[in-house]
Amino acid sequence: MKNRCPVCESEDHKRIGISEPDQIVKKFLAEDYEIVMCNSCSCYYVFPDISFDKRTWNQIYSSEYFPQKTRWYYKNRTKQLKSRFNKIFLLLGSKSAITLLDVGSGEGFALLESFERGWETSGIDIVDNRNDIAKKRGIKFLEGYFMESNFSADSFDIIYVDSVLEHVVNPKEYLTKMLNLLTPNGIIYLGVPNEDSLFNSFKKMIYTLLRKPNVSAQLKPFRSPYHVVGFNKKSLTYLIRSVGGEIVRMENTGRKFEFLGSPPTSLNFWVDLLFLFPIEYLGKLLAKDLYYEVYLTKK
Repeated sequence: MKNRCPVCESEDHKRIGISEPDQIVKKFLAEDYEIVMCNSCSCYYVFPDISFDKRTWNQIYSSEYFPQKTRWYYKNRTKQLKSRFNKIFLLLGSKSAITLLDVGSGEGFALLESFERGWETSGIDIVDNRNDIAKKRGIKFLEGYFMESNFSADSFDIIYVDSVLEHVVNPKEYLTKMLNLLTPNGIIYLGVPNEDSLFNSFKKMIYTLLRKPNVSAQLKPFRSPYHVVGFNKKSLTYLIRSVGGEIVRMENTGRKFEFLGSPPTSLNFWVDLLFLFPIEYLGKLLAKDLYYEVYLTKK
């Protein structure tokens, strides 16, 4: 529905601030947008509804969306995936024949991890940004929109959804369809940023010091990574339960030593080292870390 909360559909919201566009998106903007928070479920979203067409979204999520990273980043990414997949495997009861769907495959790291475990692996994304290794393995991949896909119901034991729901304007529809595709007792891994993290509170303080108090620290709909919907524990829990999902495990976590993922000559390295690194550790202690990881099934 237009101009309603994408999670609970309430029209009652409060203004958080504006979002500054980058040069890529600025040319597509035909009206002014604000970041608001739902007073009912605490979901953050863009108001009014974004009216970009498919061609625009595809241009935004081009190959330039993924910046160059260091070897440490890729090693850490693999370690992280192994840990998540081990948890999922145990939750499945060590099932032998496993089917997995990676929604929003990105560079293809989750596809490769699943494939190397011998699982029947499929992926989907609106733009094919898979690395060369993932492309050469012959893994099933569909370039297109998840909501327009025709996967069969009850066909996947695992649906892996990392950093996706914050990019779509209709997360409730996405999660409803995922639950429909999930086998009985199957597991959905869902990872989203925590918009109430300590780091976002710190960003808001910086904007205020820079005399930009109207700029929102939540969401980046018009600047990479182009987040259009934001969650905290309350809104994420509400979303999952509202579509018939059952939370098996929820973790508030972060990506420590993230500065090592960027070259030392880059601005990101020093920003992450001097600001993100110490704030993340404090955020962990206060249960206000950067990210939520949820393992869920359907009732």
